[in-house]
Parts: sequence; C-alpha cells; structure tokens
Amino acid sequence: MNKAVKKGMIGLMLMAVVLGGCQKASEPKQTDEPGTEVTDKVTGSREEIAKVYVETLGAGDFEKLLKGFAYDEQMQKAAAQLQASLEPSLKQLGALKEIQKANEIEQGAYKIVQVPVLFENQNLSVNVVFNDQDQIAGVNFSEYVEPSDVAALTLPEGAREQELTITMRDGKDLPATLTLPNKEQPVPVIILVHGSGPNDRNETIYGNTVFKDIAYRLAEQGIATLRYDKRTYVYGADCAADIQLTVDQETVQDAVDIVEFMAGQPEVDSAAIYVLGHSLGGLCIPRIAAETPQAAGYIMMAAPVTDLASLMRFQYAHLAQFMNTDQEKAAVDAALAELDKLNQLDQLADDELVAGAYPAYWKDLLAYDPVKTAEAITKPVLVLQGEEDYQVPLQEYETWKAAYGERSNWTFHSYPGLSHLMMPGDFDANPNTYYMQKAIVDEQVTKDIAAFIATEPTH
Repeated sequence: MNKAVKKGMIGLMLMAVVLGGCQKASEPKQTDEPGTEVTDKVTGSREEIAKVYVETLGAGDFEKLLKGFAYDEQMQKAAAQLQASLEPSLKQLGALKEIQKANEIEQGAYKIVQVPVLFENQNLSVNVVFNDQDQIAGVNFSEYVEPSDVAALTLPEGAREQELTITMRDGKDLPATLTLPNKEQPVPVIILVHGSGPNDRNETIYGNTVFKDIAYRLAEQGIATLRYDKRTYVYGADCAADIQLTVDQETVQDAVDIVEFMAGQPEVDSAAIYVLGHSLGGLCIPRIAAETPQAAGYIMMAAPVTDLASLMRFQYAHLAQFMNTDQEKAAVDAALAELDKLNQLDQLADDELVAGAYPAYWKDLLAYDPVKTAEAITKPVLVLQGEEDYQVPLQEYETWKAAYGERSNWTFHSYPGLSHLMMPGDFDANPNTYYMQKAIVDEQVTKDIAAFIATEPTH
C-alpha cells in the first residue's frame, strides 16, 4: 500500500464506533409489513457475525446495522449516532472488494474479531469487540494488518505446567501458571512481572502473548517460569475503588510475596529465583529488589527511567503523527491536558482521577527515582531493550547503561529490529500494525536470559 493511501486510512485508526452484542450467523429475518421493526438478530459464531457486520457496513445498510445485531447496553444507547459517525468515512473507502479471513484475539474479558477488509480506495481492519455474553461491545477501525503465518509457540515436548493459586499478604488470591522444563529438578525459576494495565498472566496484547512466549522458550533451555494474573486484572473493581492505591499495592508487594512463595516449592531451586519485570514491572525492579534479598538476580526488560507522566507525553507526541482527523487530534489534546493536571496534584481531591489513576498513585511514582534506588542492588542485573520501542525508547536504556554499565553485576543487551514486546517491530510504524500483527518473542532475547542465569552461581 502506498503512503498516500496509508495516510488516508490512518484517519480512521482510532475512531471507535460506540454501538453495542451478539448471539449466534445467519441473516436476520426481514418482514414485508410496512412499519414493522426487524427484531431477529444475526446469529452464528463470533467470526460469522463479524463478517456479516462488515458486509452490512460495506453495503451502507444502517437500518440493518442498527436493528440486525445484538449490542451491549452502552453500544445500544449510541446506535442512533452510527450513520452520522460512519457514512463520511465509508464514502472515502469506496466499494467493498474483499473480506479476508478473520482472526480472533483475546483482550481481558473481551474477544476481538479482527476482520481484514479490502475497499476500493484503501484497506483496513474492522475490529468487532464481543463481551462475555457474545454481544457486540465495540467496533473500531485500525490499519490493515497483513494476514500472518506466524504460529503461536507450543509447550516444549516433555515440559509441563502446574496451575497454582497464590495467596497474597492481604488474603487475595492470584491464579498463576508454573511452567517446568523437562529436566531434573529443582531448577532455576523466573517470576514474570507485568507492565502497566490489567494484564493477564500471559501479558496478552491483542494476539501476542509475551510472557507465554518467554515461558515456553525458557522451558526449552531448562529454566522454569512463574506467570500470574495481575491484581488489577483479577480484582479490577476493588483496585479502581481504592483511592490510595500505589504501584506498591498494584505490582511490588505481589511480586515480593510470590518470590517468597516460590522459595518453598520443591520443583524450584530456592537459590536460583530471579525476577523479570517488563515495562512498568521493570521500573519497579529496584523497589522489588529492596524487599527480596533471597532472590538470585533481576531482569529489567524495556524498563523506563523517565517518570511515567513524561514518558506518556513522549508516547502521545509519537502517536500524534498518525492522527489526521479533527476527532483524533482533539483526543490527543485532551490526553495532554489531562497530564497537565499532574503539575497540580496537591490541588486535586484524593478521589479525582487523572489519566486513569488517583493522585496518590501519581505522587508515589513522581517521587520515585529508579536509578538512585537501584544503587542498592548488589545481585546480578540484566537489562534488555528493543531498539524499535516507541513506548520505552532506547534513550531510557542508555540512561541505565550510563549509570551502571561499568558495574560488574550489571549486564546490558539491546536488540535492533525489536519492539516493546521484544518482537519484530518498526519504531515508525503505525501502532496498530506494531501490536496487532501476530509475532513471537525473539529467540535471542531468551537465549541471553538463559546465558545470564547460567553464569550466575547458586548458593
């Protein structure tokens, strides 16, 4: 696709069509009686319903879009604006030429059916979001993603997995998976600590599963991993209601508790317990290290140094180049204005949300200096960075290296061509392609992790 066409399509990238559910996909039954509303909904599998939805969208049949599909409550309320929202964009797209094979991916409690569509003037993906009742909970357009032939990794032969429930210090349980290699036990283990947001144990981002990939690749090299559902994923409503929540409760304390739990597992070498933090999890490693003297070492993957608010500004500035419509630009301006409130935290009420978190959360993070805190780490540290990462750019890695590159207990690796997910990526690519294209964690990353652990003596 040439750049002119690509840029025109990007204008649709973040336009969320708020509409709302789904059942099972035959055509809805029509009636010949004048004035009689269509009440039967399209039925079938999620993929079949999504395909009919796209066909109906391409035909510009807004009456059928409004009444022929089952939506959740929020989407149903917004259905009246559907035609006004979509009609101008559909005219730019031109006639629908081809619907390609859909791909279903999981994102939290939702299933997203990603439908690549070829239109007369440009191509894009129509993403139909289903809730747990198979109702359409959202529809949005993103950059066209070429169908991928990348296959998901599978559990290595002879390796096995144990499903665990780990009780935290406050009595809450977190489900987890212990992946064990086909090797005489006890074995070294790495605890995988998520990035920001309500991540599941696999750190699933659209069709990509960062932590599952790492677990399976390391199992091939004789290393166990423990991955767990994040507190904000399991107890989202409780966390959202806690106005005093900080990154300690969100991330640090659970990681510390899990290190202690793993030390008592017979399959694990208690002298070879490591903690890997990705993104926000990497930012938290110095705080986790301060409370886990029994750990053998730490791995920081795409770990920021800059305070989170400033990093978010950088990310918005990067994303702004892909915004072409007034609606998209206004959304970026609103997000930046929201971040401005962080300069006046003391003037905000304790229960006022700012960029998705309460003042207590932001005050804690803004007072935290990860580089200074890391001075106390005497155990081995491995720092990993994708050079095509726009979320935590290479400069963050360089700051870590400038501070600790000469210390014998610190090891650094950066990877040309890899993204924030340690998968193939392009810094300048549209972020929808960056995340929605199926990929797997690069093998060299896990080889370097395995080599790091192999060189560290156990006690």
